[in-house]
Amino acid sequence: MANKKDEVKKKEIKKVDAKKETKKADTKKVESKTKGKKIAKIEEVKSVPAKKERKNDSDKLLKFLEFMDKYRLAIYGVIGGVLATVLVVIIIWPDRIAKLKDGTEPVAEIDGMILTADELYEDMKEIYSISALLDKIDNKILEEKYPETEEMNDELQSEAENYYNVYNQYQGISKEEFLSNNGFSSEKAFIEYLRLQYRRSKYAEDYVKSLVTESEINKFYEDEVYGDINTKHILVKVDSSATDEELKEAEDLAKEIISKLDEGKTFDEVKEEYKDQITYEELGYKSYNANLESAYMEEMQKLEDNSYSKTPVKTSYGYHVVYRIDQKEKPVLDDIKDEVIESIASKKSSEDTNLSYVALDKMREDAGLKFSDTVLEKKYETYMSKYK
Repeated sequence: MANKKDEVKKKEIKKVDAKKETKKADTKKVESKTKGKKIAKIEEVKSVPAKKERKNDSDKLLKFLEFMDKYRLAIYGVIGGVLATVLVVIIIWPDRIAKLKDGTEPVAEIDGMILTADELYEDMKEIYSISALLDKIDNKILEEKYPETEEMNDELQSEAENYYNVYNQYQGISKEEFLSNNGFSSEKAFIEYLRLQYRRSKYAEDYVKSLVTESEINKFYEDEVYGDINTKHILVKVDSSATDEELKEAEDLAKEIISKLDEGKTFDEVKEEYKDQITYEELGYKSYNANLESAYMEEMQKLEDNSYSKTPVKTSYGYHVVYRIDQKEKPVLDDIKDEVIESIASKKSSEDTNLSYVALDKMREDAGLKFSDTVLEKKYETYMSKYK
């Protein structure tokens, strides 16, 4: 019996000696790596607590796995935003996250079983899309390029109110329900989401403008720009759900109005005669880049001063009879150059919807974005390959 006790004691002593040897070896490794550095730095490394040993009890492990499976989405949802920030730090400042990457920071625990930040980081890379990470990266870059202003805040608040009103009108939900249904914890969170999209849009616009050449500007000015045209019109409205029969009736009425003009009646006389069946509007002077449907703009360019449409003009609103009053002189290029560039850039963007993604990729490249994590780097390359 005594011999068994001695053997157990010897084994325990050997374990202690082994731990001491391991500790000495670890200390030597630290000393070799930090040779020439201050002693304070070595002490700092020594003071890092040793990683907790996990319990191997199968029942507790099962409990922990069941807990994580049941509450995984809730846990990830709560810390998702925080993790996205951590990922940004990992990418941009990898030297600042050693404490998180060493696996000793617990983020969840049950019966002594610990989910570490290191494990969570690896798991979340697979669960969260690269777009969540890019939101954080882009926001950090763009907030310096486009600082918050009162004008910006007013515009974003107005946009948010428009969302609330539209959803309330067509789906009958309140502002609070809209925010909750779309994953926003508060109105402030929604406004910040809109702010990021606003800044991205501004950057993309500026980028596309920078692609516009002088030859493109001159050609657009010659082919597209004209002096403002002053018009008025009679509209026979047509509902978007109108039947073929209703469309024909509206077109026939517009043709009847034109025949009255052909007989010699004035535009004002005709509009009075049909006032219960039509809508009359004086549009005034409209430029080449006016926000009007193309069919209407083509008609007003085609007409001579003091003349009217000979056939009804069809738009999404119904059938128009357009009357052109007069036209101003064509503006000088230097006076409208910025407008011309905007028009060309807008056309480029509509023709190539990937340009905005290319612009943001260029922005990140210019900002010096580098991935220290190869998995995330591969995800980003795959994500951007769709737009190149």
